[in-house]
Amino acid sequence: MGIIKSLPTLERPREKALRYGLDELSDYELLAILLGSGYKGENVMELAFSLLSKYGGLENLTNIPFSELKKNKGIKNAKALNLEAIFEFHRRLLFKKYEQNDEIIDAEYLFNKYFPIFGRANQEQIVIVILSKYKKIIHESILFKGGEDGVQISLSEIIKEVMSYGGKYFYLIHNHPNGSHEPSKQDTMATSYLFAESRRMKIPMLDHIIISINGYYSFKKMKKT
Repeated sequence: MGIIKSLPTLERPREKALRYGLDELSDYELLAILLGSGYKGENVMELAFSLLSKYGGLENLTNIPFSELKKNKGIKNAKALNLEAIFEFHRRLLFKKYEQNDEIIDAEYLFNKYFPIFGRANQEQIVIVILSKYKKIIHESILFKGGEDGVQISLSEIIKEVMSYGGKYFYLIHNHPNGSHEPSKQDTMATSYLFAESRRMKIPMLDHIIISINGYYSFKKMKKT
């Protein structure tokens, strides 16, 4: 007898949610509701439990790309797309939350804001965050995307972007898809150059932050966090 059928009706995920509220459900019960159904040989509760076990919990599952999700038995395109849409919606809500906060902008703030996006990215990208003279964000955008030879940083393009928005300071953020946030030799050399030249041009770079699935590195702090 399967898990669902062996449970009292009021203890099944949907009925339990209706009776007690979604906040009373475990992670795998919530996931079971999102999945809707299992497949022959494994019901939806078993499928939810096996997915969370395989990927090490809900947080890791939200970072699994569509192409990987649909490799799991019982997860076809429609279910994988449904999960990815929900995970993307969650990431956007987190991003908006940080956009609306009037907090001090620093490495930790930017890591928390960009991790939901960069933590799972499979392509190296560089984001520029432009600040006013009061050190409030006035513009953010993806400045460069990596190709076969990685990401190429252009000081002239960075300064042009900052000046076009009337910025007085800026941060650079980029991701390491390989899971390590240790700076490479090229990262270190480019960052030293950008710190020096941006100060000389009186539009200083405040920090360069590397983000990976495992954390971040702040060149200003010069230590891993």
